[in-house]
Amino acid sequence: MVRVITQETYDEIVKENMEEFEMSPEEAIKEAIAQFEAQGVDLSNIIKDLTLESGDKHLVSLTVNKLKELCKRNKNDDKDILEQLDALRVECKKDIAHRVRAGKDGAYSILIDLLDEKLRSYIQKENKKDEDLIIKIFKTLASLMDSQPDLLEQKGVDLIKSTLEKVQNENILIEALKWASVCCVKHEMNRQRIYAKNIGENLKILLKRKGSAKLLSESLQVIRKMTLDDDVRVEFGKAHEHARELGIQLLEILTNLLKENTKPPEVSELMLTIASLLVRNELCALVAEHSGGLLFTVLADNYDNVGVIQQACKLITALAGNDDVKRQLVKSGIVPIIVSLLTRYSSNPTASTLTLKCVAALTLREPGHSKEFLENGAPEAIIECLKIHQDVASVQKNGCWAIRNMVARCREYNTKFHELDIQSILDRSYDKFGKEFGFDVKSALRDLECEVKLDEQWTGKGVQMQQ
Repeated sequence: MVRVITQETYDEIVKENMEEFEMSPEEAIKEAIAQFEAQGVDLSNIIKDLTLESGDKHLVSLTVNKLKELCKRNKNDDKDILEQLDALRVECKKDIAHRVRAGKDGAYSILIDLLDEKLRSYIQKENKKDEDLIIKIFKTLASLMDSQPDLLEQKGVDLIKSTLEKVQNENILIEALKWASVCCVKHEMNRQRIYAKNIGENLKILLKRKGSAKLLSESLQVIRKMTLDDDVRVEFGKAHEHARELGIQLLEILTNLLKENTKPPEVSELMLTIASLLVRNELCALVAEHSGGLLFTVLADNYDNVGVIQQACKLITALAGNDDVKRQLVKSGIVPIIVSLLTRYSSNPTASTLTLKCVAALTLREPGHSKEFLENGAPEAIIECLKIHQDVASVQKNGCWAIRNMVARCREYNTKFHELDIQSILDRSYDKFGKEFGFDVKSALRDLECEVKLDEQWTGKGVQMQQ
């Protein structure tokens, strides 16, 4: 079990080392860290340097206190408040320990109250002088809550909603969206609370707005954050429900935006966002209906851009979840393009992983598709990727899936893979990654009719059944 201590305990030990053992600050810190680590204490949330000022206070604590006093004493003194916001943001960016300290000192409540007041004034009067201050508050909140989204409460959720609903200023909207994204990472309840405010409608309006590329990018990031399932504290999240409902609301708009933005960086983010929402058959069909030959245009325009190609492969894989759409893609001529991409970017492990996954998705339960891939040189391209990336688990695993799906219903294609010495390649993969995905390797070997030892997963105990 991990042990934890307070910041005060750590500071006391460092001071004790300096005063009683006459150590230098550097020696005292080094000794304290070694002492606590030997006891199994987690120091990740502890400020380890000894930049104590004004008695026993760390600089981050002093900054929070100054900001608090300024807000109480003279709320119109925006210049001093701006200075303290900058100072607090610098402290928060140092590490998680500084952010935790600021949170414990009440920085979140101070910032939220200040933001509430300034937003009300801005919305009612559209007071331009508050614009810079509101932007700085949002930036500071995002820095403070990076990796500690637990600070968000209902008032913060309400401020996100009111900003997206009532503010037109592009710069303020961008910072509000950035803060919303930070709040959603690894925090299921935050996502649910923000989503419950019908943020999908606000995002829909922002996507329709002909604004800057930055505003589009931040809107897309919030959409993707809403579909995450990364909070280990929650057994069942609502990532699927969020993706489905956002897909119904936004996919047509996103597909139209993709038609207008076929060049990076917008094209990559749009494809990634669309792929994250394709969790249902009807949503895949909706995108296919509105996109036409759009994917071919994107691939042709960005053939030399590996980043765009990677996102395109993700989108094709997601669309292939619908069998009818998958058949349309193959019928329209996607197979030779995929094989060409697999060959061209065989030296890139990420591109190889995603393209192999694409091959696996397009050939799943489709013997006719497997034949097309075989005729277009897919076996050679797959084997080349497996040889180049012998130590990359994702390439080896997706390669096994691609091979298995190609031959599972077409055993006549096994000969081609055997000619390329597939057994030795997969045997080597099993030796290295057997514990991680040995079943996938053995499944590919089995369907290739290679020699493979299958483990008996369950055996009876030989107990006679009673009549």
